[in-house]
Amino acid sequence: MNAVVPVCTVISLLAGCAVSQLSTLKKDESDKNYAAIENKSIDSSCTGSGQGSPECAQMSEIQGRACLTLAQQEAAPNAACPPATDTARRRLQCAATDLDASRLGQQFSSDQLIELGEMHARALYCGATLKARSDGLPDAREAARELESPSLPPSPRREQLAAAAELYVANSDGLQDAERCRAALRAIARADRGLTESPDDSMKQGLQATRDHASSVAAHLTACPTS
Repeated sequence: MNAVVPVCTVISLLAGCAVSQLSTLKKDESDKNYAAIENKSIDSSCTGSGQGSPECAQMSEIQGRACLTLAQQEAAPNAACPPATDTARRRLQCAATDLDASRLGQQFSSDQLIELGEMHARALYCGATLKARSDGLPDAREAARELESPSLPPSPRREQLAAAAELYVANSDGLQDAERCRAALRAIARADRGLTESPDDSMKQGLQATRDHASSVAAHLTACPTS
């Protein structure tokens, strides 16, 4: 008896399955069916060298965006991040992983790459806030580095996120005072930058609160200049 080879397995060799799945994901995204997108496993052809194909990069972007959207929907009004639930942790990890993978593709415009970078940083930072400090610190550092990119123009929202990521580092008691001081000063600088970008009242309050907190941390560290 001849073995029956699954049609999708054969087509995968020609990236046909990835193309088909991308079409399905785009339809789900158009319908705002984010839960369906989250629950899909991206085609196995999108591993290894296949990750950077246009189809695979788009699928990673769509799933990463869906996961971040679902995580943010768990957050309270005006909260930057969701509470520490199992679903929020899973969704933020999904977002961080997929949004990072999506940038292996070469088809995104500069504006799209800016948006992907910010979303990736937000997933990392919010994920860090749901972990023990020692476990979350690498993610907070990576988020801060992501937002240092010169390709990211200043905006109140982006500066608030950068300031919050730096403040996370500054608040980490296990670090040396010198590193905490540098992070606190960077948090102050990013908050100040955001305050010059005409934030709305809610964002202005958030930026000022982050700045005040970072200033307080700096004031309690050894030899950390606050002015």
